[in-house]
Amino acid sequence: MDIDVAQALTVPLTAAQQAQVRTAAAAMGKPVDVFLRDAVLEAAYDPFLAALNQAADTMASRAGLIQHDYAVG
Repeated sequence: MDIDVAQALTVPLTAAQQAQVRTAAAAMGKPVDVFLRDAVLEAAYDPFLAALNQAADTMASRAGLIQHDYAVG
């Protein structure tokens, strides 16, 4: 499968970006579609991203508990 027909990509890549992906896939010894799938799944399960999401959820749940002295006048 060629990169320009990959169903998962919603944003078109420039010719230079396509060349980069093809080169990276070849370096990993994978077809482009497998390389792209693996990269997307790795990004989706990135522990740093999960930690950021957890921090955002924690802050949102505690928003009512936060008081600012500058609001008292």
